[in-house]
Amino acid sequence: MLVEIIVFVLAVLIAVVLFKAIKKLAPLIINSVLALIALVVLNLTGLHVAINIWSVLIVAIGGLPGLILVVLLHVLGWAF
Repeated sequence: MLVEIIVFVLAVLIAVVLFKAIKKLAPLIINSVLALIALVVLNLTGLHVAINIWSVLIVAIGGLPGLILVVLLHVLGWAF
Protein backbone atom coordinates (compact mmCIF):
# COMPACT_ATOMS: atom_id res chain seq x y z
CA MET A 1 0.00 0.00 0.00
CA LEU A 2 2.81 2.43 0.86
CA VAL A 3 4.61 1.72 -2.42
CA GLU A 4 1.50 2.58 -4.44
CA ILE A 5 1.10 5.89 -2.61
CA ILE A 6 4.75 6.79 -3.22
CA VAL A 7 4.47 5.90 -6.90
CA PHE A 8 1.28 7.94 -7.21
CA VAL A 9 2.87 10.99 -5.55
CA LEU A 10 5.93 10.70 -7.81
CA ALA A 11 3.73 10.41 -10.90
CA VAL A 12 1.81 13.54 -9.92
CA LEU A 13 5.04 15.44 -9.28
CA ILE A 14 6.45 14.39 -12.66
CA ALA A 15 3.23 15.41 -14.40
CA VAL A 16 3.32 18.85 -12.73
CA VAL A 17 6.96 19.41 -13.68
CA LEU A 18 6.34 18.38 -17.29
CA PHE A 19 3.28 20.62 -17.52
CA LYS A 20 5.23 23.63 -16.27
CA ALA A 21 8.12 22.91 -18.65
CA ILE A 22 5.82 22.64 -21.66
CA LYS A 23 3.99 25.78 -20.60
CA LYS A 24 7.27 27.73 -20.56
CA LEU A 25 8.49 26.26 -23.87
CA ALA A 26 5.31 26.95 -25.84
CA PRO A 27 6.05 30.66 -26.56
CA LEU A 28 9.56 29.80 -27.71
CA ILE A 29 8.27 27.15 -30.08
CA ILE A 30 5.61 29.49 -31.46
CA ASN A 31 8.23 32.23 -31.97
CA SER A 32 10.49 29.84 -33.88
CA VAL A 33 7.71 28.51 -36.09
CA LEU A 34 6.47 32.02 -36.93
CA ALA A 35 10.01 33.11 -37.80
CA LEU A 36 10.51 30.10 -40.10
CA ILE A 37 7.21 30.86 -41.83
CA ALA A 38 8.27 34.50 -42.20
CA LEU A 39 11.56 33.37 -43.78
CA VAL A 40 9.66 31.41 -46.41
CA VAL A 41 7.24 34.29 -47.01
CA LEU A 42 10.14 36.72 -47.45
CA ASN A 43 11.59 34.43 -50.09
CA LEU A 44 8.27 34.26 -51.89
CA THR A 45 7.92 38.06 -51.89
CA GLY A 46 11.28 38.64 -53.53
CA LEU A 47 13.93 39.10 -50.84
CA HIS A 48 15.57 35.78 -51.84
CA VAL A 49 17.42 34.98 -48.63
CA ALA A 50 19.10 31.61 -49.07
CA ILE A 51 17.28 28.86 -47.25
CA ASN A 52 20.03 26.51 -46.16
CA ILE A 53 20.89 24.65 -43.00
CA TRP A 54 22.61 27.66 -41.40
CA SER A 55 19.89 30.21 -42.03
CA VAL A 56 17.20 27.78 -40.90
CA LEU A 57 19.13 26.92 -37.72
CA ILE A 58 19.69 30.59 -36.87
CA VAL A 59 16.02 31.40 -37.42
CA ALA A 60 14.78 28.28 -35.60
CA ILE A 61 16.97 28.88 -32.57
CA GLY A 62 16.78 32.68 -32.54
CA GLY A 63 13.15 33.10 -33.54
CA LEU A 64 12.21 36.55 -34.82
CA PRO A 65 15.50 38.17 -33.68
CA GLY A 66 17.30 35.41 -35.59
CA LEU A 67 15.22 36.19 -38.67
CA ILE A 68 16.15 39.88 -38.39
CA LEU A 69 19.81 38.89 -38.13
CA VAL A 70 19.64 36.66 -41.23
CA VAL A 71 17.83 39.33 -43.25
CA LEU A 72 20.28 42.02 -42.10
CA LEU A 73 23.25 39.86 -43.06
CA HIS A 74 21.65 39.21 -46.44
CA VAL A 75 20.89 42.87 -47.12
CA LEU A 76 24.43 43.91 -46.15
CA GLY A 77 25.84 41.20 -48.41
CA TRP A 78 27.84 39.54 -45.66
CA ALA A 79 26.09 36.15 -45.72
CA PHE A 80 23.20 34.20 -47.16
